[in-house]
Amino acid sequence: MENELYWIWLTTKAEVTGFDITALLENFESAEDIYKQENFDEISGIKPSARSRLKDKSLKDAEKIYEKVKSIGAKAITFDSKDYPDVLRYIENPPYVLYLRGEVPKWDRLLMIGVVGTREATEYGVAATKRICTGLAQSGVTIVSGMARGIDSVAARSALDKGAKTIAVLGCGIDMAYPQENRQLMCDIMENGTVISEYPPGNGPLKTHFPERNRIISGLSKGVLVAEAPKKSGALITANFAIENGRDLFAVPGSIFEANSAGTNALLASCAKAVTSAQDILDEYEYEVKHLNLEKPKNKILDKVFGRGKPEKVNNEITVSIEDKKFQSLSDDEKTVISLLMEENMHIDDIKRHSSIEISKLTPILSMLEVGGYIKKLPGNNYKLNI
Repeated sequence: MENELYWIWLTTKAEVTGFDITALLENFESAEDIYKQENFDEISGIKPSARSRLKDKSLKDAEKIYEKVKSIGAKAITFDSKDYPDVLRYIENPPYVLYLRGEVPKWDRLLMIGVVGTREATEYGVAATKRICTGLAQSGVTIVSGMARGIDSVAARSALDKGAKTIAVLGCGIDMAYPQENRQLMCDIMENGTVISEYPPGNGPLKTHFPERNRIISGLSKGVLVAEAPKKSGALITANFAIENGRDLFAVPGSIFEANSAGTNALLASCAKAVTSAQDILDEYEYEVKHLNLEKPKNKILDKVFGRGKPEKVNNEITVSIEDKKFQSLSDDEKTVISLLMEENMHIDDIKRHSSIEISKLTPILSMLEVGGYIKKLPGNNYKLNI
């Protein structure tokens, strides 16, 4: 307990920033050593205001935080703990304490991909995120997001719906859900994954917290996917952290006429890899997929629509199956569309009627399948399988 108290004392001192702590740790072995030091005048790299604050040795506030952490069934994981993720130790300005609810992951055995994007997601952005994250989850990838409204929430929910683990990094204390509408999502993540924050319980969602939170998302992740983002977006802050930390950067291409795709298209023009399916990301991590202990959730296929591996003939020439590997990253609705087009070319109205998918959902699904090269649009809103 004492070790955690010293770290909580150090990281919650007003005026003492992560950069100050980094400078202190160049001179001291641990938070306890810093606590026991009386004079910091000779220590370079820390602000005068931080030196003054460090002279206050009261542990009362740290004890209150520690008791709150225990009362909600959470953990405080410190920088020198074996449970602390190694990948965060080497980023600039690492979080020296992580407050955690849920499962303590085996960080070094996970392939973690950060997924971020705009809070004001379009149908296209939602459909793209669902498709890609569903495929990643089915392959055992752990999705890391900020649990914000929009793309972040879609990414986390898509992973959970496939029985996969997900990690949410909060911009507030782990005792509160932000936004409030994501309370159930937060509960589901705690039951099937991990919720973490560098802010102690009781800390609200301050505006300055979210850019800081983004460095943790990118720091944990092997690569970061920006699914949809305008030119001015917090998701692009995460992308910049990814670049600074040497992480891979991915982006979903979008229409040149959509403001919400301006940021992602700009990333593609500079340094990001274009992604239209989970496989585009998985191709970059063949070693990790083969050698890490990726827990692959059972792939639930709609048997009543697809059958089980039954081959289908297309144009009486090519035999394909909905269980072919190239279709496994698709959502159930997308597989429904593919299954119908295996029978014959169809008009969008016929696809809607046979699939029972609402037109508001069907249109972006068809767009994503076309972008991914699975189907081809014909004149008059007709569609065919592209094989």
